[in-house]
Parts: sequence; structure tokens; C-alpha cells
Amino acid sequence: MAEMQTGKWSLKRFLRLTDRSTAELPLPALFLLGVAVALVHVSFDYSLGLPGHHGLELLTALVFARLVSSQPLAAAMVAAGAASGDVAFAGHLLHSLKSVPLYFLSGLLVDGAWRLLGERCRTLPLAALVGAAAYMAKPLGMLAVAGIAGMTFGFMRHGAAYPIITHAAFGAVGAICGALLARAWRSGQQKAHDSH
Repeated sequence: MAEMQTGKWSLKRFLRLTDRSTAELPLPALFLLGVAVALVHVSFDYSLGLPGHHGLELLTALVFARLVSSQPLAAAMVAAGAASGDVAFAGHLLHSLKSVPLYFLSGLLVDGAWRLLGERCRTLPLAALVGAAAYMAKPLGMLAVAGIAGMTFGFMRHGAAYPIITHAAFGAVGAICGALLARAWRSGQQKAHDSH
């Protein structure tokens, strides 16, 4: 691919999925990671009969992105890809559109927690707590909408506490998976760097 340069900006560098000099995931790669999350969401129906089970893949990707990227809104960019992919692939437009602000909310909460708490979020217990809080915001937000608009949602059939607890649990487990994946990524990048 020809190098198209404008100052420090380069189309070739922009389209590369990793920056070899820093092992950084650039914005297009973060967005594509979110699209991959949406593909997993619509392709693998591992319905456990538990609300929030897709928090496993979403929070894995959000926390992984946050830990391997220095972009200030890395998790939000993954959430943008997941929301876009969900709208494009799910086939249930209304359901997908309802989820868009909730994807962004989770991404922004992960980014905000890392901005507020810094490197401490790399510990598994704190990553789990951030993941639980970020994904628990989904049913809390929907419960607020339900209360204001007088609506009901399917996940509410077991009461309010059950979906909040299951979303928190799946968010925490997904965040732990993302933190472990980020550790493996960094370790692999370090080994590749040391071998050169």
C-alpha cells in the first residue's frame, strides 16, 4: 500500500491493525473488535436463560481494549463497533437500537473508571468490579426507562434484582477475561520485542 502522508498522519499507519512500534491498537482496530463482538452476539446463541450473558464477550473486549490501548476512549470505540455491528447484523432493528446507548454507556463507564482509577484497574479484583458496574448499568438504565415510560421489558419478568445481579456477574467475569487476555497480549508483544 502506498504511503499517503500528511504531517505525522499516514493512511497506511491508520489502516494497520497494530502499530508495530508500540503494540498499540489504533482506532480502526478497536472499532473492528467491537464489530467482532456483535458478530459473536448474533452468531452464537448460547442462551443460558440468564439475562446479561452477552456481557461475557462485550466486557472482555471493552476491558481488553482499555488495557492495551492508550486511546482515551478505547472502550467507547469498541462499544461503537459493537453497537454498529449489532444494528447491522442482528435483524431486530428495534432491539438493536434500544441497545446502542447501553453499549456506549458500558464503554464510557469502563473508560471513565480507568481515567479515574488509573493503573490500579489492571488488578483482577478491580477490573471485575469495574466490569460489574459497567454492565450492571444496562438493566439499571432500562429499569429507569421502564419506570419513566411505564414500559416493561422481558428481562424484568423475574423482578428487578435478578437481572441486575446477573448482569453484574457476567460483566465481572467478562472483565476478568479481558484483563487476562490483555496480560497475554502484552506478554506476547514483549517477547516479540525482546526477540528482535
